[in-house]
Amino acid sequence: MKIQLKSLFLEDDGAILKGLTLFSFIVLLLVCFFTYRSLDPSSRQMVISRPNPSQVSLSRIKFVAEPRALYLSGEPAFSPFLSITPIPMPTPTGGGILRKIAFTSNRADGRHYQIYMMDANGKKVERLMESESFDRDPHFSYDGQSIAFTSNRSGTYQIYVLDLGTQAARQLTTGTQDKTNPFWSPDGSRLLYTVHVKGSFEVGIMNADGSQARQITNESFGDSHGYGFAPDGRRISFESTMNNRNEVFIMDLESMRSRALIETDELSYRGDPVFSPTGNKIVFCSSTLDRRTRQLYIYDLDWKKYYRITDDALDKDDPIFSPDGTRIAYVARWQNAWNIFVADADGKYARNLTRSHYDNVVPSWR
Repeated sequence: MKIQLKSLFLEDDGAILKGLTLFSFIVLLLVCFFTYRSLDPSSRQMVISRPNPSQVSLSRIKFVAEPRALYLSGEPAFSPFLSITPIPMPTPTGGGILRKIAFTSNRADGRHYQIYMMDANGKKVERLMESESFDRDPHFSYDGQSIAFTSNRSGTYQIYVLDLGTQAARQLTTGTQDKTNPFWSPDGSRLLYTVHVKGSFEVGIMNADGSQARQITNESFGDSHGYGFAPDGRRISFESTMNNRNEVFIMDLESMRSRALIETDELSYRGDPVFSPTGNKIVFCSSTLDRRTRQLYIYDLDWKKYYRITDDALDKDDPIFSPDGTRIAYVARWQNAWNIFVADADGKYARNLTRSHYDNVVPSWR
């Protein structure tokens, strides 16, 4: 009798539990139904939370760089003195986003060197002038509106200025002495150049209209060639064959005093020195008895150290920084002709812009 009562109690207890569960579920459904009916119809749509664009962290976005061509041979040596992040200067301003490079080439007939211009990626090459003379050594003004260049159209090599807007060329210098390699000052008021005097080459400076031309080096330095102004306009860089070897120098234009960047008795060639847009670095070419191939070097004026940024089998010449200091254009031998290359400021990711069997030399950025 006790066993029967216990079994009945358990059966009743299970039925009560099932009933309570069903009742709770029905009550929950009713609550959800009436809550939904009480809402405004416009608020019944699902809302997806979207972040404010200004709150998105850029560090989470992965940018994929475009593929770049590596060196034809070799990798440049690493230097601890290399600035990883170049600091751009506000000048020159003429190029805009897409920079231009002016250069000299004999690609028209294999003989006459003429001035051309192309985009900084090597595309859209255009010839700026057509003549039977030799036009060479182009250098953009810092506003990007003019090009100073050298031509022998008057019989001797003299300096001219081409207005890119009107395409008119104006002669600045005259005489029997050859004058070459013009370089604008950052403010556009002066031009540095090289003059052939009594069997030697000397550095000269003049106003932008050709007036007040004067020689600022003398025969005691040997042959000297100017390569441009510092961004402050107070110093110039030049090369000279002083002491039977070619070295790079800086001259203070106020005191007219010069100093060699590298003090050594090593028989070597160092030349083509050009300031960076920040003024604290100079790019130059160098070859030694041990390293006969002419390579690119950087001299850091803050650290007073220099280091090599290229190391391959191609001779190099005419280096020049881009206006923002992030790249260097230069000339290198490629398939028995000089071609224009562009590399990052540390010498990496070099690529041939011209890829021509004719000469393409003396690049200048805008």
